[in-house]
Amino acid sequence: MLKRDPRGKFTSKTVGIFRTRQQWRFETGNMWWGWMEETDYNSILARQEQYPVPLGKDSSSKRIWWMFKGEFYWEDDGYSASQVAALILDRIAQKEKKVDRAIARLSQATSTSVRQPIPDDVKILVWQRDGGRCVKCGSQKNLEYDHIIPLSKGGGNTARNLQLLCEDCNRAKGGNLY
Repeated sequence: MLKRDPRGKFTSKTVGIFRTRQQWRFETGNMWWGWMEETDYNSILARQEQYPVPLGKDSSSKRIWWMFKGEFYWEDDGYSASQVAALILDRIAQKEKKVDRAIARLSQATSTSVRQPIPDDVKILVWQRDGGRCVKCGSQKNLEYDHIIPLSKGGGNTARNLQLLCEDCNRAKGGNLY
């Protein structure tokens, strides 16, 4: 299992009296790993932009902590660096798609104007053409005008794009094109 660790962080301390230098360590919750020199810390920061870098292992839980693209993760399945990278990049791609879909839905909802009613002459033409029956099951109860190509997908209120469906058949069709 691979999980993001929001508690993961690097901390530093200054060591030395006359010639001071920074040392760094990775911490998460109440666990930490030994201090490293600033050159090792800078190397980790540079490498983690391209590949996941292992930071430490908890021998009791078999968890390994990784840093990749500025985030910290732990896993307990013994993944390789390439497997960790694949899982994280897939997760990032899924989040980006989710955001893109949300933006598209929001822009569609705000850009669509008030739905235009179906003209009466078109309703009469469709009613007569379909014989006052559901074109799927033949029912004469709870009939509705259905857009073959939904308005949200570019369909219009023309007789060629409308059909009579009973309530059940219309709900079963939903936004599909059949």
